Amino acid sequence: MNLRVLRIIALIAIPLFILSISSSYIFEWLWLSEMGYSQIFWTLRGTQVILTVLAFLVAALFFVPNFRFLAEQLKHANLGNSPLQGSNINLNTDFASKRIKQFFTLGGLIMALIFALSFYVRWDESLRYISSVPFGETDPMFGRDIGFYLFELPFLDLLQSSLTSIVFITLVIITLAYVFTGLLMIRSFTEFNAGKKVLNHIKLNAVIWLGLLAWGLFLTRYNLLFKADGIVFGAGYTDVMYQLPAIWIMFIMTVGLALLVLASRWVNTGKAVPVLAIITVLVMVLGRGVLPGVVQQFNVEPNELELESPYLERNIEMTRLAYNLHNVREVDYQADDTLTVSDIANNRDAINNIRLWDSRLLINTYKQLQEIRSYYEFYSVDNDRYMVDGNVTQMMLSAREIARTLPSQSDTWVNRHMQFTHGYGLVMSPVTETTSQGEPRLSIRNLPPTWDSDDLRVDKPAIYYGENSTGYYIVNSGVEEFHYPEGDANVYTNYSGQGGIQFSNFFRKLLFAWELGDINILLTDYIQEDSRLQIWRSVQERIRKITPFLQLDRDPYLVLNNGRLFWIQDAYTTSSHFPYSQRYQNGINYIRNSVKIVVDAYEGTVDYFIIDEEDPVLDVYDSIFPGVFKSMDELPEGLESQFRYPQDLFEVQIEKFSRYHMKTPQVFYNQEDLWTRPNEKYGGRQMLMEPYYVLARLPGEKELDFMLISPLTPENRDNMISWMAANSEPGNYGDLVVYKLPKERLIYGPAQIEARIDQDPEISRQLALWDQRGSRVIRGNLMVIPVENSFLYVEPVFLLAEGVDIPQLQRVIVAIGEDISMQPTLDQALFDLFGDEAAAIVEETQLVRDGTVPVEALPEGAAVNRQALDEIRSIWEDLKSALEEGNWTRYGELLNDLEEKINDL
Repeated sequence: MNLRVLRIIALIAIPLFILSISSSYIFEWLWLSEMGYSQIFWTLRGTQVILTVLAFLVAALFFVPNFRFLAEQLKHANLGNSPLQGSNINLNTDFASKRIKQFFTLGGLIMALIFALSFYVRWDESLRYISSVPFGETDPMFGRDIGFYLFELPFLDLLQSSLTSIVFITLVIITLAYVFTGLLMIRSFTEFNAGKKVLNHIKLNAVIWLGLLAWGLFLTRYNLLFKADGIVFGAGYTDVMYQLPAIWIMFIMTVGLALLVLASRWVNTGKAVPVLAIITVLVMVLGRGVLPGVVQQFNVEPNELELESPYLERNIEMTRLAYNLHNVREVDYQADDTLTVSDIANNRDAINNIRLWDSRLLINTYKQLQEIRSYYEFYSVDNDRYMVDGNVTQMMLSAREIARTLPSQSDTWVNRHMQFTHGYGLVMSPVTETTSQGEPRLSIRNLPPTWDSDDLRVDKPAIYYGENSTGYYIVNSGVEEFHYPEGDANVYTNYSGQGGIQFSNFFRKLLFAWELGDINILLTDYIQEDSRLQIWRSVQERIRKITPFLQLDRDPYLVLNNGRLFWIQDAYTTSSHFPYSQRYQNGINYIRNSVKIVVDAYEGTVDYFIIDEEDPVLDVYDSIFPGVFKSMDELPEGLESQFRYPQDLFEVQIEKFSRYHMKTPQVFYNQEDLWTRPNEKYGGRQMLMEPYYVLARLPGEKELDFMLISPLTPENRDNMISWMAANSEPGNYGDLVVYKLPKERLIYGPAQIEARIDQDPEISRQLALWDQRGSRVIRGNLMVIPVENSFLYVEPVFLLAEGVDIPQLQRVIVAIGEDISMQPTLDQALFDLFGDEAAAIVEETQLVRDGTVPVEALPEGAAVNRQALDEIRSIWEDLKSALEEGNWTRYGELLNDLEEKINDL
């Protein structure tokens, strides 16, 4: 192969190689530039490059001179008395010396490169260190600002361990090389035979290594605050009284040992170095292992509460601070079971918003009723509140997204990437209301969307960016995009937004085809200059590409605001280096919900809004990436009223507060008052009860608040001991309150109410009857609703007909104190529990169990027709008989007759 051919190959291969390693970065930069976040790309990638280069230079400047000096000494190697004696190796020639130097230089550079690459992913610790800020609180042991532990200590630990590794590896390599080449003869533990240069080389590296070990010991003091092997997370009694002094002694002895080794270059230190080394090792074994263990077993454990109490106090205080539990308001709640009709009447707006529909079942109902075409799909149901015709109403809603996979007959490349590009609209229904068939009453429905109130109008129903959007789409191409079906025809459109990277030249087209691994992008004629590539379209994927340093809540939720659709994603700043704070399951021990992220479902824009301006971790990131995080003043109007307190954070806080509400060390030590989330029954099995959103009125408050609440029970007990609420309303967002129940009497917990429902003969008989007639009974979420100073327990009952996956809400079970009722509606159950005195609170179109309608329940001025009431009573009895017999045809006919009679009234 001649030189000309080699040059041609090089001209082709080198650009391809450069493109292969840089294309993903160019692609990412183009996308972030379109999103308006190119500074994040340059900051992160620039930091990674600088870290890698600096780490390479530091490692190379240490490895290479050491290895080249080693190669120089190998010219004097004497293999006759070495482990390599008898081998036919000659290291004394100039040629061998030159090649050894080259080999060692190359080896040092390769080792430096491997070391440097490990720093490529450590940009977060580095940037936090550079931009660290004070936290404003100090640790209780050393009195250092907590910001030191959050931002500086992780990087210092990384730096110390990395440098120590470099020096130790070098020391081991040169020592072994000298031994195997006969340049270092080890006579005994204290006697060595080697040239002065060899010994000085080893000693110099040993001094550096010992100095770095001493630095590590100095930092180890701070890491005692993260110990997790005792009853206290952080430093306990033995750590403070024995481990810490031992660390100081080892630090001093290690520094002394380093100075002795350094001094031995010029003076004869005799056996001082090995003796001091042995003493240091003994201090480590005894002071950090044996002695603390003995003290712990024979002194601390018999007197554990007395000795560990000060450290328990530290653990309690710092854990509450780290999980933002130090501001939890604790209130005594009587739960006196004296709920009256007037209490119901005074909280009618809250009663009307008790969630009956279970999202786990409602998603199937939405799918069956509103997906409409096979290329649409509902993936999840969200829960929020909206102002509808002047009344705040709790709603459940779901986005109609484009399906991940198209039907097989239409699954072509053009359809998959150019025509079926977006979902369309949403479905929304009040949490309590149903139709006569037991299905949700839809406030927003159909294609194109129709709505019951102008407050719920949808001006931009297209969803190009969704919760479960995958793959890539090319919009504004020569192929019109499917918009929505209309009769026998379809409506098509072209994307008019700015989302995506524009195809503006052939280079971008080539880059996209290469990066996505799709040659069709180059071959198709449909792509135009103003076409756009939409990539990373799911909400969480987009956010993680922009801000990988934020932790995301598992559930982004859809919001309708001023006719447009948005996704709101909660984000957390976290750390695992908060002193004395107990760690959570995933290793973090500090968390704040500092950021709300708003993603436009049509444009794909991603905006970050600060909701906690007192979070130092977010302050650090804000200084690293200026302009990324916006103040709440820039939030679009109306969105703040849709903010919800995130469930993931609430569950973390519940788990920690269930233990750390005990502030007294003795109570905490004995775990006398340990709480937990209760169990509930769903689908015939017990499961942990999830927190739930309610629109309710807190005791003593005048306005309805949208809250996330959870009952709490004692550990291994089913009675309720307290309930915790997190406020979502503007002005009070994030306020946590715990209502503590009386301990001297029984307050029913969810599991006990479930058991009482199972034991009720009338309810059990009816549910068993339905189960035996080709239908499946599913009991939904048991809701524990605080009303005044009492609890209202509400559980919906769904019926799922065999072969039809449309759950229907058939009954509502309500429990108040000792009384339980199961009726077709919530109001009927309330009437059944309170009797005639509840007439004033029953909706005028509802019937009560015995078929009579009290005069007070009729609209004002209505005349009571006794004959009409008798006819309604007769139909009601026939309706119950048809229900018990499972005669659904007859049941439907009677239901229609009943509706007509009620309308006649």
